[in-house]
Amino acid sequence: MGKEFSKLFEPIEIAGKTVKNRIYLPSMCLNFAGPDGETTDQDLGYYRTQAMGGTGLITVDYACISPEGRGMPGQRGIWKDDFIPGLSRLADVIKSRGATATIQIHHAGVNSQTDDIVGPSAVSNKYFFQTKPRELSTEEAEELIEKYAQACLRAKTAGFDMVTLHGTHGYLICQFLSPLYNRRSDRFGRDRDLFALEIVKRVKELCGQDFPVIFRLDGDELNDGGIDVDSACETAARLEKAGVDMFNITGGTYDTIDYVIPNYFLEGEEPKNYYRFFDIAAKIKEAVNVPVSSGGLISDPRLAEKVLEEEMVDMVFVGRQLIADPFWPQKVMEGKTEEIRPCLACNEGCIRRIFTNKKAWCAVNSLNGYEYKWSNENELSPVKEEKKILIIGAGPAGLESARIASSRGCDVTVIEKEDSIGGAANIAGAPDFKYRFQQLIEWYERQLKQLNVDLRLNTEADSNLINELSPDISIVAAGSEPIIPDIDGIEKALQADDVLTGQEVKCENVIVVGGGQVGIETALYLARKEKNITIVEALSEIGKDVEPSSFLSLTRDIEPKGLFYQYDIKTITGKPVCAIRDNGVVLIDEMGNKELVEAEEVICAVGRKSVNRKNLVNWSEKSGAKTFVIGDAKEPRKVIDAVHEGFSIALDIQ
Repeated sequence: MGKEFSKLFEPIEIAGKTVKNRIYLPSMCLNFAGPDGETTDQDLGYYRTQAMGGTGLITVDYACISPEGRGMPGQRGIWKDDFIPGLSRLADVIKSRGATATIQIHHAGVNSQTDDIVGPSAVSNKYFFQTKPRELSTEEAEELIEKYAQACLRAKTAGFDMVTLHGTHGYLICQFLSPLYNRRSDRFGRDRDLFALEIVKRVKELCGQDFPVIFRLDGDELNDGGIDVDSACETAARLEKAGVDMFNITGGTYDTIDYVIPNYFLEGEEPKNYYRFFDIAAKIKEAVNVPVSSGGLISDPRLAEKVLEEEMVDMVFVGRQLIADPFWPQKVMEGKTEEIRPCLACNEGCIRRIFTNKKAWCAVNSLNGYEYKWSNENELSPVKEEKKILIIGAGPAGLESARIASSRGCDVTVIEKEDSIGGAANIAGAPDFKYRFQQLIEWYERQLKQLNVDLRLNTEADSNLINELSPDISIVAAGSEPIIPDIDGIEKALQADDVLTGQEVKCENVIVVGGGQVGIETALYLARKEKNITIVEALSEIGKDVEPSSFLSLTRDIEPKGLFYQYDIKTITGKPVCAIRDNGVVLIDEMGNKELVEAEEVICAVGRKSVNRKNLVNWSEKSGAKTFVIGDAKEPRKVIDAVHEGFSIALDIQ
């Protein structure tokens, strides 16, 4: 390991309990619990693998103190003793592999997905996930304090080393702390800290003064009139006196949920999200005498080491990166950082799926959710007999199938007509705010080299080559190409692919035709180059294919304003383009009325279509190879779809 990450791997004590390093897996809902909130094999596999990967402190995702407070229909439960045996198994799989185990104790309050939604006051979010809560009575609030404490006692009984009280992100405790949600006139309104203080005191009474309590505190709701860093410092000092042994500092609410779970759109902005909350945590650290932690989209271990060295925090939580690669700590410790599989900050598998009540499935880690079968690729069963695999196309689908097939013992050849790997991911990763996509391509390049995959660039697949290679299995992953719509004057337009990969746009006033993800990212890419951008979309709204919390980063019309407001990106919807002229585009409305929207340059970004794969399939089949079509060659979609298809095809080889 050397000295490069010595601070990251230094032990830390939390109320007398030694944690082996300063890497902290925070609570992230993955929906791996059963339909009634019970522990499952999927749970056990996931947390076992996280512990095997070398993380010091592991938080089991949010466990609800009452069925009426569930934030998801299948959220983990801790409201009755029946959950203790399953929770005990979770604590055991974590602790037996050298990690320290905590569990997050939670009630969703006004964000509950239940029939009886309650909160400090009958106040919902302004923007995202609006509900109609009723105000808790004083007696009901007191009952909930006891339920929090009893839930913590169950966690202790189950064998957890400590508990984490969820006091941020716009959930119930945070709602009591917040002027935005707490407009009560009783004692819990006159002193907004009181609800949290009484929970901590009661937990200590029930569980013992020596049982560590972590408090996940909202350091800034990022919303005018809400919790700010000054009020959070005051609250933290009072909570410490009540018995809190460590603080986990985050920020935001459902109205600013994109800062709670930051996405790649925010990567190009200042202040960086991770610095935003580290700065807040550093101020809170000055107000208390117990350890303080924070994080937010951490992937680079050098950044984690830096904030520890600068004493901004005492621990760093690493979230989605540990879903993408649970062995991040081990690889950092062993000096194998180039082997770390990067998180894309795309929010597709870990956030979009959760919002639709599906189980998480990481965009780049196909074993996520299947850790109960395989902790890593080394545990995949080898093929029964070596097979020759030909993969046509080196985009994410082809690269993943090559990686898995080779690791299982196949002889793999990859053919790519371009001079580099990556396919459409090279275009997707062209904007600087999507640099993580480039990191993924570079990771695949290193993986294939390590596996001795025969990679042939600048090579066109034809019948002669396929016959010469004589594969047992041919995987057609030839990718996609831009759709060129049948619009009068379309030849006057630039293509988004060309613009994103370096073609200069010299004019200032630009129209982007297409308001899907490609059009939006092209627009933002150019707006950050100080171009005046208008997006034109035929449908009634833009961004239908953009992950919802990420979409907030673009379009939120309350502070902090979305990027479309910051860069003055204009949108016109519900009017298809019927012609492109030298001075702009002609739009037509549903009544047939036409109008000219002026611009000096027009960029077409209306989507993609699969390349013509008919010949490739025919040649492969005639060679005698069992043939599959995957990725964009099958149907243009997202990286998550390409990677998972590539993995599944390679996994099924016998």
